[in-house]
Amino acid sequence: MRRPVITGVFVVALAAGGAVFRPVVPSATVTALAEPPASTRPAADADATEAPRPVDQVRGEKLLKESGTLLRDAPSVRMVSDVAKGTTHVHSDMRMDHDGNCAGTVAVESGIRAEIVFLAGDGDDGDDGDDGDDGDDGDDGGKGGSAAEAYLKYTDASLDVLRRRAETQGPEVAERMRQFALRARGKYVKAMPGPKGAKAIGAQCGLGRSLATLMTANAEGTRARPVVRRAGHRMVPLVPPARDGESGAVYVEADGAPYLRSIKGKAGGMEVDVAFSAYGAPVRVQRPDPAQVVEPPTDGGAVFEV
Repeated sequence: MRRPVITGVFVVALAAGGAVFRPVVPSATVTALAEPPASTRPAADADATEAPRPVDQVRGEKLLKESGTLLRDAPSVRMVSDVAKGTTHVHSDMRMDHDGNCAGTVAVESGIRAEIVFLAGDGDDGDDGDDGDDGDDGDDGGKGGSAAEAYLKYTDASLDVLRRRAETQGPEVAERMRQFALRARGKYVKAMPGPKGAKAIGAQCGLGRSLATLMTANAEGTRARPVVRRAGHRMVPLVPPARDGESGAVYVEADGAPYLRSIKGKAGGMEVDVAFSAYGAPVRVQRPDPAQVVEPPTDGGAVFEV
């Protein structure tokens, strides 16, 4: 397995956090995520005789592919993640359905927290695991369907932080933000379209499908370790080949179907701990009442950066 299964979580979670608080995605990890799967790259020597694979590798590759398929086919799933890079820490708790709709919360260490509601739209087919910028703004999936919509409901304390931050941008920006904060209290802010807004949040909501693609396409070299107990479940740790300073494991159910339960690892100065649960549980995602929605300030790009 290449790095995308673990690194992919970093990329998408940080991108979603950036849509709310800081529009920055580490370019190196995006490049790694966008690399073609190992199965599509030419072999170094097609005529070479392959050595028999160890039993734990055969089992590990099989379990990773099966858990990826279960994740892909699940009607819904809950994902709770903690991703840290340097001084940036993003925590999210999202419930997402198979269509890419989701609802939950995202928070960063600076004291900003927001509820999220995302509706994928008729033309949005979710993230495909590439996460590269193909020039499309991601709002209609490039298929002419209804636009994806993302809404953020900030806590009052978060709006106070944003208002204080605006004061460093000059008196005019500070006054506009003050007025915006008054209007936004207790209401939803409609996210800006594009890769730093609705598209990034959509990538977070489509993370299950993105990971499923990566897990099934990049299982080579994964080894199954002895069963451990985590969060009350007996789990099999699936460990990818160590490379480029990345370490970690994917944990799947040891009993019954091998559902993905958690991913924990480190890569490029980042740490991730993600838990998956509530497979198939009902997910209710509703568009907020228009009377409870406000548009973001026109200079939000500067104000909302951390």
